[in-house]
Amino acid sequence: MTGAPLVGIDVLELGELDRLCERPWFLRHCFAEEELARAGRLGADRRREFLAGRFAAKEAVLKVLGTGLLRGIAPREIAVGQDPSGRPSLRLHGRAAARAAELGLAATAVSIAHKRRTVTAVAVGRLGPPAPAATAPADLADLADPEEPRMDRPPRTTAPDSTPPDAAPPDEVVARLRLRLGQEDAHYGGGLVPGARLLGLFGDLITEITIRTDGDEGLLSEYSAVRFTAPCHPGDYLELTARLVRRTRLRRVVAFEAYKVIAARPERSSSAAEVLAEPLLVCTATATAVVPPPARTGRAAPAGPAESAESTTADGSSR
Repeated sequence: MTGAPLVGIDVLELGELDRLCERPWFLRHCFAEEELARAGRLGADRRREFLAGRFAAKEAVLKVLGTGLLRGIAPREIAVGQDPSGRPSLRLHGRAAARAAELGLAATAVSIAHKRRTVTAVAVGRLGPPAPAATAPADLADLADPEEPRMDRPPRTTAPDSTPPDAAPPDEVVARLRLRLGQEDAHYGGGLVPGARLLGLFGDLITEITIRTDGDEGLLSEYSAVRFTAPCHPGDYLELTARLVRRTRLRRVVAFEAYKVIAARPERSSSAAEVLAEPLLVCTATATAVVPPPARTGRAAPAGPAESAESTTADGSSR
């Protein structure tokens, strides 16, 4: 369908990203170098608007690409700039460019609007025949090796204990869990299940992630950006997903989502339940785990740096 449009829309409340934007790993994961450089030249209020608008635009583009957030394409692989007239412009690279080529997108455009505390972005992609190899944009021409340095990109220096800030994350690592909440999970009036129960399940998932990536359970260091969006009760069935979104030499950053897929209906009868037509998001969070340093060839692995000290799990116990 040459010329058929694909449309993605995203709406954010200004301030929704404030706490996340205080975290360097989030900025490195979501924004390209040129975006961060421009944000650094702005005042606090304008920087807040700028980053919120860019993030909304990236989510809109990800919807055009059919992937959504945290599903294989890092938001920083979508760079939102400005053309000479001041209109937003797009530069796709890495896996975002590969996905656009796979879909046969001939062009992609984006628009960003701010009104009071609302940020809206609309992305439109037009399907068409792939561009000839001789005239392909530089980012598409580099798809054979997305990690190959470009001549117009300045060299970077890397701290010895971390990956480069804009290095591509590893192949997607995902862990999933599905379970039914029981009467023993209720703690508050009305049979409400405490949020700590969900955080404990997230702890099990990040442990699986570090076992998959490092062959070690690791140590849970912190939770951040925890949001409870709907209550849970005994008899509800939950589906929880964890995705590795960033790694350094000693740290693994994982994003979580928990959805309710079956809801108990005690108002109907003591054993009534209902399969939800649409899964209901009940909690999102991000967590960081610390893993042992890789063993050096011919030498025993060190006992571990100070940052690998004992951590506590969501329920307060040490591990």
